[in-house]
Amino acid sequence: MAVHEVTHDLHAEVYETAAGRPPRYALRLLGGFGLERDGRAVAVPRGARRLLAYLGVRQRCARSEAAGTLWPGSHEDRARANLRTMLWRLHRVTPEPLVEEHDRLALAAGVTSDVAALSTVAAALLNGGPSVGGAVPVLATGELLPGWYDDWVLTERERLRQTRLYALEALAERLTAQGRYGEAVQVALTAVQLEPLRESATRALITVHLAERNINEAVRRFELFRADLGRELGVAPTPWLEHLVRAGKAGATVPYP
Repeated sequence: MAVHEVTHDLHAEVYETAAGRPPRYALRLLGGFGLERDGRAVAVPRGARRLLAYLGVRQRCARSEAAGTLWPGSHEDRARANLRTMLWRLHRVTPEPLVEEHDRLALAAGVTSDVAALSTVAAALLNGGPSVGGAVPVLATGELLPGWYDDWVLTERERLRQTRLYALEALAERLTAQGRYGEAVQVALTAVQLEPLRESATRALITVHLAERNINEAVRRFELFRADLGRELGVAPTPWLEHLVRAGKAGATVPYP
């Protein structure tokens, strides 16, 4: 979604200040770049987007790291000068600072990032956190900054993709254990759609079907996966996955090795 320029309502800003409630900024990086101020889109200059996006992913970093990463082909002095220019431009975008500048750079306290939310939810799931409420919308998001091809974006995009996959699989497993099969199927399908040739994602989906004794769906999914693997990679599923399906058909369970 394109970011459109917003004319700030002076009276609204005065009211917010008088009420003592600072405005909240939401930085969206998954599925495309966007910045909102209390739900209203804010225009960010193209160059300054790179710095804001980098901080949205990294959360906190040294100035030298930001300068070297965002301007990798520039001399150190030039890269630092570019960074100072971008910070100056960002300070002109909104009435309140978006970036904190101390010994390290970081998003201001009033700025939230969807990447940070994804990382928090994923960490909770993978570390056995007690709750899964609200996890699905956070995990079912787009890829990081589609259409951006900076080296750091490509690296972080793959890291986040892997993080989402592991979190989705963990969530599907937990929902299955709780008997919430309909939700578990949807979560596992999201993982499979994200990476159709990933056996652990397909295993999570097959496990749900077997848990609800939907043997036909489990076998059908296994056969589809086997055909896709053979066609795309020329390999077969692991013997363990086939054993899982065979055991399920026989009414037995197979512990994860």
